[in-house]
Amino acid sequence: MAASGTERARATLAYLRRQITTGAWAVGERIPIEPELTEILGVGRSTVREAVRSLASIGMLETLPGRGTFVRSAAPTSSVLAEFLTAYTLEELLSYRRALEVEAAQQAALHRTEEDVAALEAALAAPLEAGRCPMLPTEPTARPDVDLAARFHYLLFDAAKNRLLASLYAGISEKLTEPAHSERLTHAGDAKTMQVEHERIVDAVRRGDFIDAVHAMADHMDNDLVILTPDDEVIPPLRRSAGDQERVEAARAVARQRGAD
Repeated sequence: MAASGTERARATLAYLRRQITTGAWAVGERIPIEPELTEILGVGRSTVREAVRSLASIGMLETLPGRGTFVRSAAPTSSVLAEFLTAYTLEELLSYRRALEVEAAQQAALHRTEEDVAALEAALAAPLEAGRCPMLPTEPTARPDVDLAARFHYLLFDAAKNRLLASLYAGISEKLTEPAHSERLTHAGDAKTMQVEHERIVDAVRRGDFIDAVHAMADHMDNDLVILTPDDEVIPPLRRSAGDQERVEAARAVARQRGAD
């Protein structure tokens, strides 16, 4: 059965977005012209045009008259969302980010495609040379492999197939890069720890095990961004009692043992 117009439109939008989120089309790069995209995708110009408009509306593409269409951002951006988030504290933003990440891991395990898994595995192949789990893509001048590793979290949200989750995450991430917040943040884990945790997440997503994906991401969030006080004391992402922490560590030990078997 031939694909419907709606299906072709969705596939076209997904293709353009994937080219951006994986770094195939880098920020600042001009994308192929409309006739080339219609030939690549086998769709009409109106379908391509609508997909470009859709990505432009969320800040990922920008069309400049007489010059072409360029990649503006590797993730959706929204000035309205950014302004809305201004009313919340850093602690509240990190808590919300954690909830988004855990849900994205679950949804990715349920909805990932072979292309999603391949993109995540490609990101894993690039070492985290920055010594931390990157929250946002690195500067456009960075090495391509490191830049791809920095996109790990965005690729996971892409695999979740939920545009609202991805847009909310992009807004949170953009807000956290503001000096008022970024100067108070640090990473609890080192690059080696982060790499191992990324591998756990991808393994669960690859297997379609949404329970393991949720636990792997929750553990990762404990070692990811944390708040640093003026006295250089770390504020943990979740305030747990000693007994609660013991239960968490016991559950992690069971999960590690299961992974080793």
